Amino acid sequence: MRNREPPDLFAAEQSGDDELWLLFTASARKLVNSPDQQSFLDWIADAGPALAPGLAAQIDPRTGAISDAFRSIGLEIYRAMPLPANNFRRPTMSKPGRNEPCPCGSGRKYKQCCQASEGLFDLRQFNLLPFVLDALPRKQVTTLPDSDVDIEMVADSAGQLLEKGETRSAVQLLEPWFGAKRKLSGKLEQLFDQLMDCYLELNKSRKRKSLLEDVLARGDRTLRAAALHRRASIEADSGDYAAAWTTVEEARRLDPDNVALAPLEITLLMTQGNTSQAQERARFWSARLRRSPNPEFAPMIEFLNEVVNDPDKAMSGLARERDPALDVFTELLLSAPPVAPHYALDGERDTFLVPDRRLIAVEKTWHQVFPQVKPGLTALHHQDPGVWNSAPDWLPILESSPYAWQSFDILDDLIMAVDALQILGLDVTLKEPLLNRGAELLEANLEESVSQDVLLPWGFQQNRPALRILAHQAFLAMERLMDYSGELVTARPAELLLALNPVDNHGLRAPLARAYIACGQPAKALELCDRYPEDFCGMTLNRILALHRLGRLDEALESLRLSADSIREAAKMLLAANPRKPKLSEFSVTLGGKDEAWYYRQDHLSLWQQQGALDWLRQAHKTL
Repeated sequence: MRNREPPDLFAAEQSGDDELWLLFTASARKLVNSPDQQSFLDWIADAGPALAPGLAAQIDPRTGAISDAFRSIGLEIYRAMPLPANNFRRPTMSKPGRNEPCPCGSGRKYKQCCQASEGLFDLRQFNLLPFVLDALPRKQVTTLPDSDVDIEMVADSAGQLLEKGETRSAVQLLEPWFGAKRKLSGKLEQLFDQLMDCYLELNKSRKRKSLLEDVLARGDRTLRAAALHRRASIEADSGDYAAAWTTVEEARRLDPDNVALAPLEITLLMTQGNTSQAQERARFWSARLRRSPNPEFAPMIEFLNEVVNDPDKAMSGLARERDPALDVFTELLLSAPPVAPHYALDGERDTFLVPDRRLIAVEKTWHQVFPQVKPGLTALHHQDPGVWNSAPDWLPILESSPYAWQSFDILDDLIMAVDALQILGLDVTLKEPLLNRGAELLEANLEESVSQDVLLPWGFQQNRPALRILAHQAFLAMERLMDYSGELVTARPAELLLALNPVDNHGLRAPLARAYIACGQPAKALELCDRYPEDFCGMTLNRILALHRLGRLDEALESLRLSADSIREAAKMLLAANPRKPKLSEFSVTLGGKDEAWYYRQDHLSLWQQQGALDWLRQAHKTL
């Protein structure tokens, strides 16, 4: 009798069929209830062909019975299954001699049976623990920490649950490992990180804090270092960078060779805007890791080298690796169709955008699956990263419908969804391309208008997604100017927004005037300020500053006298050597008050200190 040709166990799985997974599931249930090897092999020889007909079809009956082939498959499954009856270890089976009976139970010698397929489909490369856990009562899962289970299997099982969105099930699997009386060692580091992520996703802040404190109190050196890394990240996310750096130093003293310090340091530096220092630390860590023979450092070295060459791309790439949905979304954005107009303008001068029937249809589908969170009033953010939990439902729309990329409503949702993640690097790699697309889309639709002076008032709800995109882009340009100084890259978004919505609901006129002055364009600043006479103190003072820059000192002095009452507090705050910070509210600003004056001083003092403007203001103020 000829030796059997083994079937390709993975062919069905590769073709999209789930036969192999069904076979694992049924086998786990059978073995959990009855772990006897021979009984299991007899069962799979009989039931296997019906459970996996695709596998059965690969077997040439001339080389032996199909049931015998499934005995061989069953033997591999048995060897790979971490059974409760074996304290969640895989069975230890000695290799039979060539002339001994085959352990699959066929009755033939080993050399005439399964020896030919030895090593061809070793299922020990698979983690079959998830199938065992599915077959067990929930209470029995809590016994895993007291068993001999491979912790890497547990971590992989938890990771699979998280990928499927079964966060609560992952918590049930992970929590028992951190019980009050358990030893907390470094081998639990991955489980600790997973459980912290679970608590974050479920908004269990108290449990998250308790777990962190518990590990810092009871963990060994390695696990405490991991907890310190996590605490530093939390402190940085809350904006307490001083505390974060203190924690980093504590972690460095505890475990100076821990390579997790590298991305942590770089992330902190990038968050604080210290890009050049982040690149220097990346060079240091890259050189240090290259001296190590450990091949597992290769991905980290690649990341560090990318930080040196393109920090923003490196940080966004790190985010994409952590979140598969973000990676898919990035690829979809890169392959998005060119912008095309699909809106009509309804009205004579004060108009609103009307989508065509194709956009209406795709937006209706979008609203059914995307949890829209439009911000209140004129806010540009909703700060709710939870919209990514439903990414598997809305990503297919972006992939299948080219019209989705032509919708202001959908682009508005996507921009705020990316912004809510607050991940370094995404501003450059995702948010800016989305904002640019939205602005380009608006220009394309406006070109279709017969009127050259069309208005899109914020008061019309239909206009708000497009205007919010434009405002978002405009403020980003203002921030870049203030962060890096130099020429204004583009004032087009802000100028277009003020032209379309002169009421300026978003308050862009003052930042734009400041940007014009900072970039050496005082005439443009003056023209803008004159469009808003008797405005807030910021625009009034910016008009005076613009006149000073233009050398029109008499007009500047006259303007100062006419507006003396409305700018009194702001002028005093500008001229004070070390003013006392007033009480501030994140929700409101008092017109003409000390808080408004404080904000103006923060944003404009450096401009007034240039070209003698502050000295001029001090002398002029004495004459009032």
